[in-house]
Amino acid sequence: QKRRHQLVEAMSILRAHRPGDTPVILARNLGRADERVRFTTIAACDPDEVDMLTLVMVGASSTRRISQGHSGEWVFTPRGYEGKNKR
Repeated sequence: QKRRHQLVEAMSILRAHRPGDTPVILARNLGRADERVRFTTIAACDPDEVDMLTLVMVGASSTRRISQGHSGEWVFTPRGYEGKNKR
């Protein structure tokens, strides 16, 4: 918890520049028996859910959440530059 203030500050900066519904993925203990992945948003992200075993990923403006029915939910960011201004 010594570095909690860094995450709080980072989330504050992100909230000032990104829409509140920007996806955030909190992945804890990846590759272990008690692995847990949770999808949330910048607006709802709680720094108290994060510890040193948690990977925090913040989505881009093009990141989408897709329901997979009984198998849960996926979050993905399309690759490429489609729709971006050409130089």
